Amino acid sequence: MKVFKAILIGALVAGLTPPAIADRYEATIGGDRLVTGDRLDETEPAARDVLASGAQVSLRGDVAHDLLAAGFDVDVQSDVTGDVTVAGARVQLDGSVAGDVTASGFLVSLEDGAAIGGNARVFAGSATHRGNVAGALIVMASEVRLDGVVEGDARIAAQSVSFGPDARIDGRLTLVVPSEIDVPSSVIPGGRVSYEFFDAGQWRNIEEFTRGAMPEPPSAATVGAGSFIGLAFLLIIGGLFLVLAPRKVATMRRMALARPGITILIGAVGFSTLVGFVPVSAMTLVGLPFLPFAILLVLVGWLLGYLLGAYVVAMGVARAVGVGDNPSTALRLGILAAAIVVAALLNFIPILGWVLNIALVFLGLGAITEGVLRAIMPSVDPAEDDETFANEEDRKR
Repeated sequence: MKVFKAILIGALVAGLTPPAIADRYEATIGGDRLVTGDRLDETEPAARDVLASGAQVSLRGDVAHDLLAAGFDVDVQSDVTGDVTVAGARVQLDGSVAGDVTASGFLVSLEDGAAIGGNARVFAGSATHRGNVAGALIVMASEVRLDGVVEGDARIAAQSVSFGPDARIDGRLTLVVPSEIDVPSSVIPGGRVSYEFFDAGQWRNIEEFTRGAMPEPPSAATVGAGSFIGLAFLLIIGGLFLVLAPRKVATMRRMALARPGITILIGAVGFSTLVGFVPVSAMTLVGLPFLPFAILLVLVGWLLGYLLGAYVVAMGVARAVGVGDNPSTALRLGILAAAIVVAALLNFIPILGWVLNIALVFLGLGAITEGVLRAIMPSVDPAEDDETFANEEDRKR
């Protein structure tokens, strides 16, 4: 539980880091010292607990109570009066700890200077013990190297265990291994060694575990079928609008082709407005029930903008090669299908393809936005009895 507590606290500390000072952040809460950053090299002593997180964490200041640290590379050289809980990809302990130590990581090492007054619990891919543990030692790892002293009992569960010249266990040793191994008498007399065996085929090293955890890549047929279904879905949606509302689509298409730059700008503003509905809906109790609809509106707007933008550009190209402004429905569907395929292929062009696709979305959204605004805004043509119009006519006379 302490390992999870350390990871959780580290994540919380990192989450509280202000963006402007993300390289380093520290605070004191209830006497406890919280520190986080990209690279930490802490030498200041702490009157109570220390909670540290970062990519590279080096702790050398004395800690009066407990130490909790999480990071990618964690090096603890502090003298700690209480307990130490640490987690990371690489963990190294090289200081004295009056209490217990719980360490978790891919590579965990208790170095020569590690003097642990209580128990030590190590969970790792590869674990090394070169220090001194006054209490009991529990290790669960794929590979274990014991070259230090354990004054109490030891329980080691591993695929392979090796012993160095300075290894010594004063209590009992329980080995959870695939088969019996040679334990030197200088480490512990054979009468104090017991075994618990397991099937080695059920124990996977880190490489096998990582490879097994990764999903199998999809086959070419699966990718092709998925792409075909996705393109067919887009064609069906776009085709429905071309068949059911051909005049409105043609009007929006002509507006976009007439002023493409302004239309893209209007689309960017329109999309920003759609996205803005999401946090606004989440901020109030009244708007909270509408949050799913706001998210759905963003997705639908992006989809329709993408389809219309691709169709607008494709029709512009078609007109340039001699297709009229009002082709048949079948031809318009063919142009839309070609536009969808070409737009999809643009995604395979790094950076430029993505920018072009976003421009297509904004172009379509701009045309939709302008079309909607023109539909809902009343005509402002002056009437015969309008006062301003009448005054203008008087002046002309």
